[in-house]
Amino acid sequence: MIYAPHSLWKKITTESTDEWGHPIVGESTWVYICPCRCDDNTTKEFKSENGNVYRPSYHIVSPINIIKANDEIRCLNSDGSVRCEGKVYVAKSNNYLNYSELWV
Repeated sequence: MIYAPHSLWKKITTESTDEWGHPIVGESTWVYICPCRCDDNTTKEFKSENGNVYRPSYHIVSPINIIKANDEIRCLNSDGSVRCEGKVYVAKSNNYLNYSELWV
């Protein structure tokens, strides 16, 4: 990417089970993924199958395609302040340029 002023982070939660098979939620850590560009979104709307309308607040473009829908991500500015944070609603990958588009 030519212009990538932000950094993309993904929340990783460790999960395990106890001796009876019940899930135990462990600690959460943020893992650096790649540089990205995070833009405010004001026009794009998505409609779900049941008719709900969702308007995401941010559109993120990154050169790595490992983020999926419902992943919890965070974009940081160059000074370390949080630019955006939330769950990914739609994750799309482009064919030619191998970029990923995330709608948060």
